[in-house]
Formats: sequence, C-alpha cells, structure tokens
Amino acid sequence: MQEIEHELRFKRGTRNLSFKYLLLNRQDAVIGVLDGIESAKISYREFATIKRSATFDLDQYIQKNINFLTDQIEPFFILHMPDGGEVSWELGIFMLDSPERNIVGHRTKRNVNSYDKSMIIEADRFTSRYFIRAGTQYTAEITKILAMSGIGKIRIPMYPATMLEDREYPVGTKIHEIVNDLLKEINYNSISVDEVGFFFSEPYVEPAQREVTQRYSAQQDSIVIADFTEKLDLTSQPNVFIRVAKNLESDNEFVSVIENHNPTSLTSIPNRGRRIVNYEEIDNMSSQQALDNYTRRIALNSMSTYGYLSFQSALMPTHGSRETLFCDFPMLFDAPKKFNETSWEMDLKYDGIMSHECRQVVEL
Repeated sequence: MQEIEHELRFKRGTRNLSFKYLLLNRQDAVIGVLDGIESAKISYREFATIKRSATFDLDQYIQKNINFLTDQIEPFFILHMPDGGEVSWELGIFMLDSPERNIVGHRTKRNVNSYDKSMIIEADRFTSRYFIRAGTQYTAEITKILAMSGIGKIRIPMYPATMLEDREYPVGTKIHEIVNDLLKEINYNSISVDEVGFFFSEPYVEPAQREVTQRYSAQQDSIVIADFTEKLDLTSQPNVFIRVAKNLESDNEFVSVIENHNPTSLTSIPNRGRRIVNYEEIDNMSSQQALDNYTRRIALNSMSTYGYLSFQSALMPTHGSRETLFCDFPMLFDAPKKFNETSWEMDLKYDGIMSHECRQVVEL
C-alpha cells in the first residue's frame, strides 16, 4: 500500500498513468471498451442534488455502439507500477444525458453530459398517493422507496428510530426529495452514489470528529500546484441557531437552540458582543436528540463557510465523498489545518489537474 501511495505522489519524480472507459448496460454489466473517448472530466459537488457528474467527448467511430438512452460509462484511473503491474480505481458509473453533436470538417463528435445514478430518483415521482404508517422504521422505509425506483445497490446502515405518526405524500412527489427528507429526520447525510454505483448514506458525524482521509503539503516533493485561494467572509454570520420541528399530523413539537460561545470563533457571541439569530421551522423530526444533532450540524456548516480554501494538485483517484483533508500550506497558515472537501474536479488526461474546494473544520 505504501508503494502505491509513493507512486501516486511522485516519490520517484514521475509516475505513469492511463485511463480506461467501459461501456455498461443498465444492469451495470460490461458490454464493451470505449477506445474513442478524446477527453473527459469528472466533478463531485457535495451540496449538489446529483453529486457526481462527468462530460465525455466521443469521436465519430464509437457513437454507433452506444445506446444513449440506456448505456452507461465507467471510467478508470490506472497507475502503472515500476514492476510492470497495474493498480486501478473506479471513478464512477455515469448515465448519459443530453448528447450534443458537433460536426467539424469531416468529423462528427459528441459532447455528452453524464450523471451518477441519483439521476434515476431525481427524475422519478410517486404516481399515486403514498402512505407510511406510524411506527415504520426510517431506514427500512428509505430502502423500500429506493427499491420502488428500481434501485438494488443500497448501503444504508440501520437506524432504530420509527416514525411518530402516519405520513402521506401526494401524487407527483419527487422520490429524491422524500428520501433526503427522511434521512434528515434521523440526521443522516443526504443520499449519495459511490464510484461503483451503490446508493449510500450514513449518520452525520461532526467534522472535528472525522478522521483525516487525505493529506496535502506544499512542502518539499509536493503534488500541490501553486494556485491557492483563501477566503474569510464574516458578514452577518449567525451565532445562534434555532430550529423548531412541527410534526404535521399531531401537536408534537421539538425545539433546539445552539449558541456559539467558542472564544476561538471570530463570530461567537462573546467576540461579536451581540446575538445574530438564524431561525427556521421544519416539518417532522424523529426525536429531540435528532433535532439537536441536526441543529448542531447547521451551526457547524454555517461557521465553516467563512473559512474557505481552494487549490489544485496532480490527479488523485482516491477522492470520493465527504473527504477530510489535512493541509500543510505554510504560505497560508502558521500550522496545518483540517478542511472538509466540498467539491473536486479531475481532467482525465496524463498531465491533468485536480481542483479542490474546501471548508475549514470548526468546533462549537
């Protein structure tokens, strides 16, 4: 493993890499290899509805082999090791959408926008009124709803909480919206699709409690490219967060108040000398504890937005969802800092660049 890490990080001064693109059918079975992809770019956006997307430029010779309505493309990053072996990383499974046809001279090309499989539940809606009975376990119901949209690859750990009251949704309610609303009520992360096509979510963990998953240094032998941006935006940052959950079918009401008294926080009540309140009423929450956890989550997200960092690096195929970065950039910080990566983008070519956008990890 260390040998692979050293090779990725240019410890020999260079590295040898390539890319492979598989054509899959709608069941994710391989039906071919695409040799005519001229360029590709992959993006991940933590706060986007569909988090992982890609664009592919296809030459005229492979277009006839693709069913743009049902086929998918799975790109791979391949690292060629000094001993002749290969290590590969899946970079996502992408459904094809909006192929744009361009004719240049005697050549026909297509620029294809593509998205991860959450495109399925973003397009799907309830076709009749949908009823959920009180006492139904949240995670079991979420899995059931995903399965109704034809999703079979699901990885959501069980949560024991059950719904406090009956729930009914009207015709036309979007599946993606309901799944994320139910996940929010138990303080899980919003639904995501991983690099091999599994729908997943997990309990939200405060950023300060997360383990570091990626390390970047601007010191000697760095893979970081000098193009840093740091932003501090302190204008009107709240330091009090209030959430009131009113369950729609009963008189149950949960109230949660989180105040920022952290003396090291620039926007805390002691440092500002006044309270700046952020208030919102929301529909339904599984318990008082879930609402308290959710309100802390909102507070931490709000506080982290004023510490923003963007930088570029060599391509690193090990990035997925909700990465925690340890950044040692002495030109910006006196000491290394932890950041949550909120988005990344990779240009899939030999000398491609990876862009990172991050929020600083803060504590209440």
